[in-house]
Amino acid sequence: MKRKLAAFLCALVLLSSVSAAATGGLGAVFSRSRGYSGAFSDLAPELWYHDYAVALYEYGFTEGRGDGTFAGTAQVTLAELLTFSARVRAIYEAQGAAVEFPVGAEGEAWYAPYVAYLKGKNLLAEEFEGRYEAVATRAEMAGIFAKTLPAACYDDRNAALVTDGYALGQYILDVDDYTPYQWEILWLYKQGILNGTDERARFMPDASVTRAEVAAMLTRMVEPAARLSLEWNVLPYPSAVGARYEDFAVPPQSVNTAPAVTDKSAMDALVRDMIALGKTKITLQYPAALTAEEAETLTGTAVSVAKTYGEQMYSRVRCTAYSTGQVELAFASACCTDAQLAIYRKDALAAAVAVHDELWESGYLYKSMSEYEKAKAYYIWLCENCAYDFSATDASSSHLAWSALVRRTAVCDGYVGAYNMLLKLEGIDCRALAGSNHAWTVAVLDGREYHIDPTWGDLGERADMSCFAMTAQQSFAKHPW
Repeated sequence: MKRKLAAFLCALVLLSSVSAAATGGLGAVFSRSRGYSGAFSDLAPELWYHDYAVALYEYGFTEGRGDGTFAGTAQVTLAELLTFSARVRAIYEAQGAAVEFPVGAEGEAWYAPYVAYLKGKNLLAEEFEGRYEAVATRAEMAGIFAKTLPAACYDDRNAALVTDGYALGQYILDVDDYTPYQWEILWLYKQGILNGTDERARFMPDASVTRAEVAAMLTRMVEPAARLSLEWNVLPYPSAVGARYEDFAVPPQSVNTAPAVTDKSAMDALVRDMIALGKTKITLQYPAALTAEEAETLTGTAVSVAKTYGEQMYSRVRCTAYSTGQVELAFASACCTDAQLAIYRKDALAAAVAVHDELWESGYLYKSMSEYEKAKAYYIWLCENCAYDFSATDASSSHLAWSALVRRTAVCDGYVGAYNMLLKLEGIDCRALAGSNHAWTVAVLDGREYHIDPTWGDLGERADMSCFAMTAQQSFAKHPW
């Protein structure tokens, strides 16, 4: 039976006994009681979390691991987070006095006293029952640490910035009303405890927690001078700067890595997973090697699904099938090399973001518009700013969204890829649909599905609005599929 804390935690924290008055007094309650002199053999000075790990050691919050390492990239369990939370809160309640938690009763888990303490303070309910030794997610970390110290210990330094940046959809893009501990996550950004993982301050709520992240958060919590004053550039409109191709696909709950070779639904989940992860390959594992015919059929299924995500610009799939049953599907373009496609993708997204922000800044798009109205505005813009490339061959880059957005000439799949990218920057659900020799968009606008053909809509002097927001029946009459 485990009768002591994991090596990540210190059994006893001794801190000076001085009263604290809100934020400014935390430095008196939480003082560094010892100096650091290379206690962790793996804590190189250039590591981003070096100073935070040193702070944890000097505060007496950790002794590191038994082998003399800090192991900053190691995962952290819920029990460890809760133990930290209990110790920090107990020290705060004791105004810096020495704090020692009792050893759990015979048969109890080592973390039981800490869980009991938090429940006694109404800082923990039953949400983690039966999961205490599970690896914690970043969202769960936020849920625990946001309650550790009273609100009076913080100064709301980023409150207005975070409120505006989040409300306008410019920052913390991967946290929404369905994200566990949404309020707690946003609150920690407002207090300067969190700053996100990229230029758009994405939080990655489902990712596991590392010891380095815990070190950073705890240091900022107990040491106001270490807290972050965010420097976001919040524009008065929903800027798309920082958008990623990964954002254009909703990741599936799960995937089947041995789908039937004709199963488009399973392949769609695999493709969405690939896109959301920022990858270009899918690895499958079948119980036996595929026949040449099965591999060819599987490739056709993959190509068919890939083309529905026209904004990604994948129109070719290289299938490598092994005798072990493993299959690798590599997604590419039939119009260019992989290296060139990477450049096209970067330039196309930058161009789409520029169009998006220009239309918002100019007032062409505005907040009260419905999805239908936004889709119509982009439809008209594309018809007015792109021309059909009548000289395009099968290998022409005019088949890519890049061509429509950068060169401003394209054929149908280029039009559709560009249009869908613009719609997806607005968060509008859409896909490409192909007939025998043509492609157009199917979009869900304000809860209703419409067919939209920006290519045929651009064949006259003005945008042909009969090709916008067609019903399925109207669309089928124009171009059966």
